[in-house]
Amino acid sequence: MALVAQAAYPPLFHKIIVGVLVHDLGPTSDRHESGIDPHAELQFRQPSWKIWKKIGNPYPTLGITPNLQGDTSAAYAGLTYEFALPHDFFASGGIGIAIHDGPLHKDWFNCGRDSDCGFGHRILPHFSAEIGYKLHEKQAIGIFYDHMSHKHILPGENEGIDHIGLRYHYIF
Repeated sequence: MALVAQAAYPPLFHKIIVGVLVHDLGPTSDRHESGIDPHAELQFRQPSWKIWKKIGNPYPTLGITPNLQGDTSAAYAGLTYEFALPHDFFASGGIGIAIHDGPLHKDWFNCGRDSDCGFGHRILPHFSAEIGYKLHEKQAIGIFYDHMSHKHILPGENEGIDHIGLRYHYIF
């Protein structure tokens, strides 16, 4: 019988996360779009570089939130910081950039009247926050919020969009 050596390298991924998010609902939302969006995120292992530790040892992250009703879908890349809390709770926050398929410009009159504007730019800053509970060594659930906009850091219209929902984490 031949013995198979186990890989000497740690896994590429830290977590795979899937969820369901309410589209364009949140504290900064103008609620001009709607839907229930599927959501997926990959968090990669933290690199062992010295510089990585100096920036707080975040997890490189890729995510996607498609809207199945024809409104704005987005994909993002960034860094996620996670913090352990007492009693198996955790909190995380992310910062990065998103690319979306929403309108860049809308009717100028409606933008000024009821904030129904375009996004202004195809690539925008992306921020996220989550509070969760570790169910098991390899599983967790969380309440997730994210926001994509440029908050007038860049010129032009600034629709912005929020999502709030539940996510399931599988931890490697």
